[in-house]
Amino acid sequence: MKLNNKKLIIIDGMPGSGKTTCATMLSDQLSAWNVSNRCILELEDNHPLFIQGYKFSSFEDDAQADLFIEGLQALFRAFVQDRLASTQDITIIESVLFQDAINCAYHMGMNHDKLLNFSLALQEILSPLELLLIYFYQVNVEGQWRFICSVRGNQWGPVALHTDDDFKEAAELWGGSQAFVRAIVDSWDIPKLIIENQDYLWDEYADRINQFIKDNL
Repeated sequence: MKLNNKKLIIIDGMPGSGKTTCATMLSDQLSAWNVSNRCILELEDNHPLFIQGYKFSSFEDDAQADLFIEGLQALFRAFVQDRLASTQDITIIESVLFQDAINCAYHMGMNHDKLLNFSLALQEILSPLELLLIYFYQVNVEGQWRFICSVRGNQWGPVALHTDDDFKEAAELWGGSQAFVRAIVDSWDIPKLIIENQDYLWDEYADRINQFIKDNL
């Protein structure tokens, strides 16, 4: 199958919500349908959408915030041009737009208006590609952190969640950023599938995802 337009499937949501599994499953399914695709996972070496060689400490500092925004916008522009020129019909990315860019900036204290404008700018930069979005929305944020820590352990990079207070603080922080992102997702005028993940019905989600992609190929 050869498609007319270059598509980008964005898979996003909170940590541990199933994004990597979804992206891998979807890439395998597209290959089975003879659709050429490139799946870029969050932990891929030399990721094209991560700023390399600079460690940010706080986006309450406007200089750091502006450097982050300018650097990421440049990476996204280069990424779009690369994908438009690529031989693959579909590209899949997971985590990097909302979890690793918008949520990160929110948690590091970026000014609300600046963050909103940054989000809109990234959407505009991506617009030459035909965009599809699969977004995992966690209904119970604290429950999600408790679930994923029970599966993967309590240490997430620099973050350690052990006590009830730890989980409540994580739920408050991620509840705020997830609400910010959900408002952006709801207003973004592209085909999207929002999975309100409460019961972890993975077989049902897989069926919905496959049907969503079929409907939009």
